[in-house]
Amino acid sequence: REMHQAKCSHPSGKWSLATLRAEGLLQAIGEHLAGNDDRFVFASGSDARELAELCGAAKDAESDTEFERHFLEAVERRKQFEKLRKIWACDVPTARERLCRIDVRTIDERELENKVRWGVKALFLANPAAVVAELRGVAEDSVHRTISRQGLVEQLRRRGLPLRHLPNPEHAAPAVQAATDRFLDIARRKLIQRRLVSNAAAATLLSRLDGTPSDNVVTGRAGSGKTACVVEILDRLRERGLPALAFRLDRVPFHSVSTTADLGRELRLEESPALVLAAAAEAVGRPGVLIVDQLDAVSTMSGRNSAAFDLVEQLLHEARGMRGRVVMHTVVVCRAFDWQNDSRLRQLMPPDSQAQVAVSEFTVEEVRTILTDAGFDPALFLSRQLELLRLPQNLALFLEAGFDASRVPTFDTAKVLFDRYWDAKRQSVTDQITTSPDRWLEVMETLCDEMTSAQQLSVVKEKLDR
Repeated sequence: REMHQAKCSHPSGKWSLATLRAEGLLQAIGEHLAGNDDRFVFASGSDARELAELCGAAKDAESDTEFERHFLEAVERRKQFEKLRKIWACDVPTARERLCRIDVRTIDERELENKVRWGVKALFLANPAAVVAELRGVAEDSVHRTISRQGLVEQLRRRGLPLRHLPNPEHAAPAVQAATDRFLDIARRKLIQRRLVSNAAAATLLSRLDGTPSDNVVTGRAGSGKTACVVEILDRLRERGLPALAFRLDRVPFHSVSTTADLGRELRLEESPALVLAAAAEAVGRPGVLIVDQLDAVSTMSGRNSAAFDLVEQLLHEARGMRGRVVMHTVVVCRAFDWQNDSRLRQLMPPDSQAQVAVSEFTVEEVRTILTDAGFDPALFLSRQLELLRLPQNLALFLEAGFDASRVPTFDTAKVLFDRYWDAKRQSVTDQITTSPDRWLEVMETLCDEMTSAQQLSVVKEKLDR
């Protein structure tokens, strides 16, 4: 069981151990946690720093001995602990064990309102204000009464506020993995020579994706390897056993997808991606990670209508709304230009809690290593050519453009690389279609999947039109 004590705030602005004792709260917590393995949450708009520090020390210590020797070494903290132990009338191991089962949460009115609104949006299709008003009425009319979940759901349904279809946790995990597998199948085709080159941005982001819920933005210039960074992140998350759902916005047919449930069905899920991912995370008791690639597909510069943007906004709200049930992380991936110049995109992430991670280009040494592994002699390249190949997209184009490894390479701009790349691809496509004319559509779809940017897609379209 998990018991909650919620207090708006304390007149002094903080809850000291003395004020918690005066209110009878410390005594009540001790009684509730005696002789069981229940948990206790103290939530308030005012900080309860002294109790929170004792709880943190108890959880961080590996043993009772370490707790006494090192974590109670400070005189003031030891005094606070002894006060608490006296109130609970117990020995050190018992007091520490109880502290390990206490969570102290400080939340202001605005954040509380946001959590409620996001949670309601995730669970109901009705107007959030109507649902909140109904829930408030139920709470006020039910003092000293036990309300079952099913009874509450049924009461809301009778009032015209039915619960959304929540996915079965047993079915959710395989569906999430299958959807992400489809993302990875295409993304891995775009890796340089189908190999993953580790990026520092991935390590930075991974450090945030296991604890407290977080909102993250991965940015970089076009062709800088943002999607490759996502592939590395997904591989590491799977190694940790964290459910992760990733998809690309530029592949979503917004003309037929108008709700998050529609989006889920497009990804072959039974409901909204946020709800299905939450169910998968809940099933394994681990944090869930929602990754939205190609966010710039709904930027102002993309020319899409506002409905596409609203859909993404609703999806992210739903993901945050699920944080009442599970730890949920969100990651959006966007071109730096769009993120910097489209204020709407920046509003998708809470400004006070988001973390922006920039994907950098290769170093010259990394370029030399990749060229060597591909059979080229880096000594044959001019310094300006190596500098041009620091952009992962350019390096990928070079390696697939049919350059002779035994000769000095002749290119000086990205356009030359694009043209050479297209010539090589055109010859490959021509050979495949000539050999198997009935496979022409499959060949062209594969070619489009391998494109690494909108610029390349425009090149394909131009050539096909001809």
